[in-house]
Amino acid sequence: MITMKRAIKNQFQINENTCLAVLLLVQGFFLAGMLVLAILMKFAIDEGEGTFPLATILAAFAGAVFLFANFGEDYTSHFHTQISLGCTRKDFFVSVLLNHLVLSAFGMAVLLVLAAAEDALNVRLYPTEEPEFAIFPILLRYGIAAVLGLPAAAALFGALCNRFGQTVRTVFFILWMMFWIGWPRVADVLFEPETESLAVFQGIAKGIMAVPSGMWPIVGMLALVLALGTAWMLMRSQQVN
Repeated sequence: MITMKRAIKNQFQINENTCLAVLLLVQGFFLAGMLVLAILMKFAIDEGEGTFPLATILAAFAGAVFLFANFGEDYTSHFHTQISLGCTRKDFFVSVLLNHLVLSAFGMAVLLVLAAAEDALNVRLYPTEEPEFAIFPILLRYGIAAVLGLPAAAALFGALCNRFGQTVRTVFFILWMMFWIGWPRVADVLFEPETESLAVFQGIAKGIMAVPSGMWPIVGMLALVLALGTAWMLMRSQQVN
């Protein structure tokens, strides 16, 4: 029987190269973003339009997708192997979640360093341009939510994939595409309520605005508990192949 201590050690050994992969990935996308921004500032953006933290946003997006995919894979491919080798479902779930929280926190720490660097670099590289917004305070404000939310979402996704297979991946892909198509339109309504948009986007924006700002941490914690609770309930009854 594999103990909790051994299960945790196994997870960190399995993902020992993930920190390096995250570091290289986000740095690569960060440098690519800085290069793209320089090209846009030179040839496409008129003087006086300001700068945009493109590098950090690209790095954050790439890091989040990479970690989410890896986290979900841990719950699918590793589950059957480790349970077959004597690890209990509880020890597996706790050890994987702990490992994911550490990796998620590491990714956020790297992003905070890069965000601070980009805010400073844009001021020096484009001294006559006003930044549209500073990305570092935003990451600092929502960092804890992101660090907790990414592993929780991956746990639910992985548990659902274990139970329902390819159907979940298909549904997730459809929802993912709907988000990227619809969110910009919802955001337009949120920031400029007079914007004309489809009724569905208007309704989503009004629903978001109806929630008091002080309630969002509570909503987030409820979503976190619900995601982890559902993932655990699915995993504790999951059959091993």
